[in-house]
Amino acid sequence: MALVVCKSSSSKTRKVAGLIAASVTLLTTPSKALNIELDYSYDAGTDHFFETNERAKSALEKAAADISALINTTLAPVQETYTGSDGFTSVTFDWDYLFINPTDGTQESISNPSLAANTVKIFVGVRELAGVTLASGGPAGVQLGISASNISPTYLQNAIDEAVVNSNNGIGRGAGPVIQNINGTTLFGGYPGSYNLDIGAGIGNLWFDVDTDNKKGKDSDSTLESFWHFDHTTPVDAGKYDLYSVALHEMLHVVGLGTSTTWDDQISGATNWTGSHVINLYGTGNGLIESGSGHVADGTMSTRLDNGSSQTAVVVPFIGMGERRLLTELDAAFLRDLGYSTVPESSSTILILSATVFLFLRRNKQPVGRPI
Repeated sequence: MALVVCKSSSSKTRKVAGLIAASVTLLTTPSKALNIELDYSYDAGTDHFFETNERAKSALEKAAADISALINTTLAPVQETYTGSDGFTSVTFDWDYLFINPTDGTQESISNPSLAANTVKIFVGVRELAGVTLASGGPAGVQLGISASNISPTYLQNAIDEAVVNSNNGIGRGAGPVIQNINGTTLFGGYPGSYNLDIGAGIGNLWFDVDTDNKKGKDSDSTLESFWHFDHTTPVDAGKYDLYSVALHEMLHVVGLGTSTTWDDQISGATNWTGSHVINLYGTGNGLIESGSGHVADGTMSTRLDNGSSQTAVVVPFIGMGERRLLTELDAAFLRDLGYSTVPESSSTILILSATVFLFLRRNKQPVGRPI
């Protein structure tokens, strides 16, 4: 980065595909701290897909509500600038969010970011995806400008340090995972100053495939109806992919699963997970990660939060036709390892059950379905 006006951008997205079949419910919680806000402002670019398909929109809203109900971490509000000062020296970090337009794939920016406390905003849409990928989603990147005034070598670093604390407690969200870290040293009026800045969960993007036959152009309504199962209130039809389950997976990417510095920091040797909550749940993290994909190893089983029954975890990389996935103990344990608190915490009874399921049903040896 070249930094007195430093520009650093990174937009990280992950792809997902999935499997599922059953009924839809999650868990009842006494409180909800997280608010996943879905933004459909780019939906007009695809003939108002979600506006005109109430079942598809309802499935997205249900997935967002279920993750919101699980996470009760308090996230700080986000603003555009954060300042620190010492003596007569002042330093300001000026942030922009950079995200992918979910309709046409171009880069968009939010130059005056503002998010309420406990809010994560996801821009959603549909577009043509090549190959067999069902959907793609992840957190936004950032762009940073740094400025200083009345620079004195005596006060400069203290001013920077105060600005860093304020920024990390704001756009860093003060809790949850570090999605991205920006650090370095730059010159201010000829004097060096160093910083270490965290970006937390805040803005994301998510889009679904509407060119399912790869013939270019949006599929007809009848083709989409025969490919996607839109109604989250009914069992998934054989031969269809469940929009709710795919949305659930991609939204977990938005909040940091497989797409964050905190995730990467807990992987050892490409496939081993070192986070304590997952290890406490299963007894080991060895071989649990799909190398280089930002996912849990394909076929890894867990227990549903709603009823303790066994299913493939939401965060595996493939899903099959006719399959519905709900949030599991494993998904919640990964969220806790990323720094979120969840409702409810695992009971000892559920931990024993989960460990048993892991030992005997850990892997479905045959990868089935499409990537998500």
